[in-house]
Amino acid sequence: MELQDHEIRTLIEASARGHAESCRKLYELLIDKVYGYVRYRTRTTEHATDLTQDVFIDFFATVSNFTYQSRAQFYAYVFLITRRKLSKYYEALKKRNEGEAVTFDEESMTPILTEGMQGEIAEVVALALSHLDAQTQEIITLHHWSQYTFGEIAEMLSMTESAVRVRHHRALPVLAQYLKEIET
Repeated sequence: MELQDHEIRTLIEASARGHAESCRKLYELLIDKVYGYVRYRTRTTEHATDLTQDVFIDFFATVSNFTYQSRAQFYAYVFLITRRKLSKYYEALKKRNEGEAVTFDEESMTPILTEGMQGEIAEVVALALSHLDAQTQEIITLHHWSQYTFGEIAEMLSMTESAVRVRHHRALPVLAQYLKEIET
């Protein structure tokens, strides 16, 4: 569902007033983007579902404090909530697994676990992505899993759109090479 800026603004304002239909439409606009990103980061359907629900609870609890300026700024706001939820999830995961050999990449907020990954393809892609720096991994994930545009990603990561495009463009051959090496 592709909405115009004025439609998104109207939905946000109505949602802030508690209008249920507007909340539903915002949810439908965001659910695939948020879930896709969280699913990739947690690598389990159960945790992704729970965390996505928590993101929307926080989003709708704070939407009255949000002032719409642009689509990219709106997505950056939702992304900030999502990252905070993921950060809390990883903190809890570390505490649960203290004493066990679980590595955690603080910068990319990604636990380095193989359990819960869905099949060999997910493992291969995760391995290939691990060869990229954290910011480039984030760009690839946001663009390909959550379907954000380069402009929206630029706003989320406080970068220029051209910098995001360049990083993405440069990452694709690197990923292709790693995937080719893994395949053989």
